Amino acid sequence: MQRQLRFPYVAATLGFIFVIPLAYSQSAALEQRLRDQYQGKTLMLRGFYSADHLRYNSAGVLTSFAPSGDWTADGFVVVNEIRLSRQRLTIKAKRLLVVSIDKKFQFQVAEQPERRRKEKKPVLLEIEADIGTDNSSADRADAALAGIFLTAQDHLVDLIPDYWNPCVRAGLIAKDLNCHFSPEMLAIPGVHRDEDSSASDTPGASENRTKPGVDHVGGGVSPPRLTFQKDPEFSERARQAKYQGIVVLNLVVNEEGLPTNIHILNPLGCGLDAKAVQAVETWRFQPAEKDGQPVPVEIAVEVDFHLY
Repeated sequence: MQRQLRFPYVAATLGFIFVIPLAYSQSAALEQRLRDQYQGKTLMLRGFYSADHLRYNSAGVLTSFAPSGDWTADGFVVVNEIRLSRQRLTIKAKRLLVVSIDKKFQFQVAEQPERRRKEKKPVLLEIEADIGTDNSSADRADAALAGIFLTAQDHLVDLIPDYWNPCVRAGLIAKDLNCHFSPEMLAIPGVHRDEDSSASDTPGASENRTKPGVDHVGGGVSPPRLTFQKDPEFSERARQAKYQGIVVLNLVVNEEGLPTNIHILNPLGCGLDAKAVQAVETWRFQPAEKDGQPVPVEIAVEVDFHLY
């Protein structure tokens, strides 16, 4: 009896020893594939989350608290490292900023500076994602990463606020030089789609297209007069980078003196455009007049960001 009982025990033990290296090999192969696919690549973070630590479940849904930011300040990262351990993905990435190059309003990604002079390493974004318990979890990993980063099936203009839409939509097809995108940015998944190039009738944000029922200053129309102006706040990313300049916005001042239909004409990036819109939304005007009556009028305003 003792001799008969040994064989099942030995067989089970050998089978257990065989499974561990196989599972490890599958995990190592998946980790290498993910490194080849993502490491060193510039990607766009879905949701534009501004926190430094993000946690996701196996469906690619964010489970940690993280506020959404602006796509020019919190949208882009370059993946420095990706690891797979016990069915958990750990990604370390470096934040990138979107800025206008040489004041020519060409969007380009740039490295975020160190927060303190003594820091030798840039501040990293750390992402953790659970990809389930299945050892052959390549599909789960791909699904989780598609929930974290934009893919080629996504489209930037579908994800940004309305005040960005005319500028970005026209800039993606080179119809607005004030919102021109660099070739490097157009190559990032989710920024640009091939069908964008066929939308040749998309107007540029800077084109002077008269809105129905809206006047322009002159020809008997008096300009609106600013009665309340709130100074804009700097974005934290721009303050760290010591990045400054002027954002130009287009808007309609309605009959009540309220700013409406705000959109960006000349952007800066680095989160400052969103701050400019937030400030201008609080401005108040004495409305424009025509024949002694208040009328809506379209104007452009400059929002100045300077640290000194």
